[in-house]
Amino acid sequence: MTKGLAFQFHGGTTAFIDRLTVVINDLDDEDIQLLDQITQWSWTNDCVIPNCGIQLSAEEVEQRLKKFSKLELLDYGSRV
Repeated sequence: MTKGLAFQFHGGTTAFIDRLTVVINDLDDEDIQLLDQITQWSWTNDCVIPNCGIQLSAEEVEQRLKKFSKLELLDYGSRV
């Protein structure tokens, strides 16, 4: 059974915060809300996005995670 999708902050948490200030204008409200959830999961769920933890379609989640990866905010992809 898959617990969810593991992620890491690109370059660590400090680099994530520094990078966020650079790319903030490239993010919409949904992106920011999702990043807030992901940040919470980094503390409470050992950097795992839980299955069914995001109330968006699978395509939307994939699109936003790819966007975060291209903006060098998150590294993700391994199922746990």
